Order: sequence, then structure tokens, then C-alpha cells
Amino acid sequence: MDDECEQFRQDVFDPEHQMTESEALANRGQLPSKSALMSDDVALIRKARERLAAPQRVKVSMDDL
Repeated sequence: MDDECEQFRQDVFDPEHQMTESEALANRGQLPSKSALMSDDVALIRKARERLAAPQRVKVSMDDL
């Protein structure tokens, strides 16, 4: 138990023993990742921003709902 407490103290308080985010993810069995926008995503985001900037009215009947 004391060894675990000492390891925790080192990991948290000692800067030379702190893990990088990648190391922490690896210890949890996860891989580090980066998000990247694809060209289709960029076009979709651009279209959404255009529509938000200039919304159009749409008539909907109660039956359609």
C-alpha cells in the first residue's frame, strides 16, 4: 500500500515523473488520436454556417408533423 501511495505522489507532484498524455492513454489501453477535418466535412460546415446566417422560412402543416 505504501508503494502505491508513493507512486501516486510521484506521478502527481514530481514533474520529472509525470506522464505525457500519450503515456497515460497507453496505460489505459487507448491510442492517442487527433481530429482532422476532411474536405467533405469542411463543405458541410460551410453550408451549415451559410444557412444559419441566412435562415429561410419553411411552411409545415400540422399533418406533416
